[in-house]
Amino acid sequence: MLHIDHRDMRANAVALGTIDCALVNGVSPVVNQLAALAPASHGFLQDGWFCRGEPLQISTLVARRGDGSPILALPMRQLGPPGLRARSLAGSYWPFRSAAIDPSTGVGDMRAVLEHPVAQVALGPLLRLGPIYQDDRLAKLMIAAADATGWHVLIRDMGQSFIQDLAEPGSPDAWPSKSRRKKVRRMAARLEEQGPVTVRIVHGADWSRQIFSDLARIEENSWVGRRTDRSGAKFLNPQMLAHWQRAIVNPDLAEKLTVTVLYVADRPIAFSLDLICADISYGIASSYDEGFAEFSPGQIVTVHAVDHALARGVRLIDWGAGDSGYKQELGARPGSRIQDILVIRSASVAAALRPRWEETSGSGTLALAAGLADAVRVAGIPSSLTLRRLLMSGLALSAAASLLAE
Repeated sequence: MLHIDHRDMRANAVALGTIDCALVNGVSPVVNQLAALAPASHGFLQDGWFCRGEPLQISTLVARRGDGSPILALPMRQLGPPGLRARSLAGSYWPFRSAAIDPSTGVGDMRAVLEHPVAQVALGPLLRLGPIYQDDRLAKLMIAAADATGWHVLIRDMGQSFIQDLAEPGSPDAWPSKSRRKKVRRMAARLEEQGPVTVRIVHGADWSRQIFSDLARIEENSWVGRRTDRSGAKFLNPQMLAHWQRAIVNPDLAEKLTVTVLYVADRPIAFSLDLICADISYGIASSYDEGFAEFSPGQIVTVHAVDHALARGVRLIDWGAGDSGYKQELGARPGSRIQDILVIRSASVAAALRPRWEETSGSGTLALAAGLADAVRVAGIPSSLTLRRLLMSGLALSAAASLLAE
């Protein structure tokens, strides 16, 4: 991804023209206009991608230059209790949250957005961007513009992404290697003793209600279904299932979203869900039936998924974060850091939240809730009207504990 130094940006923070802003209910069609101009890595940031959760509760901040050309369309949802008036960037947690912007947009333009009265009302006193990649253009522009405008930025590090370069098929250093393929063939041969093994690649018009049912069945028999509260599941979680089902209504997103499913007889036992954007593939999720763990179905399905990606022209896989040992064993190398960012207007609120937000790892939900609770507890009856309005209006400690559920 493109590296941008926000310190250099501040030095050249000149807007290219008058900026006007409007708040639109729902996900604005401008989102798709800008996604069409985006690099391949961000081409998936279309209307259907932002409809996670309650689509009717989403509003879009649209910024245009004086000639009417859009530079930014930021779909947002409510963050926490209504009395807080805070907002969060909408969209799926995976592979990251961002929004397509006009390629010519600079820090001056973004600063003009932050200073616009409509934008200030729309963004509220606090905006959450995350998880988002450190070198994401929207993140860099927003941080630099906030800094130039006098807003405050809090950043939590959420981990390391891992990326893998893929050589042309047939080249000496192609992945999977001959030895790995041989190993996977042995695994598949053992698995075939349990019944006929088949692999299905699903994308575009192949998505169906039955496929979603098969994916949910795999998750139900996986560690996510058996040993967690299922909130992190991609298909057992009704909210996330609804997100994918809405996304594939968009034909382009349906083509980009690709799932490789491994079956034994008619039983689905493993899947790899990926988002293929031209020559980049994002690993969204994978899972397997624990009853077949001894046959390494996850490795089998991964090789098939990579072969399909190669055939579609993919030359870079972004595996996301987590399980770095396994990913590095596959040949992956460190990519971008992943960050959770708060852009805050009030200095006192930023100061109250900073210790909890920047110095903790894990759940951003818990960090924000704990920080707000600390702010209420320490402030007592605050002299700052801003702090009182933000933290005391409709925000009791019990509400703080349940903020921001992903």
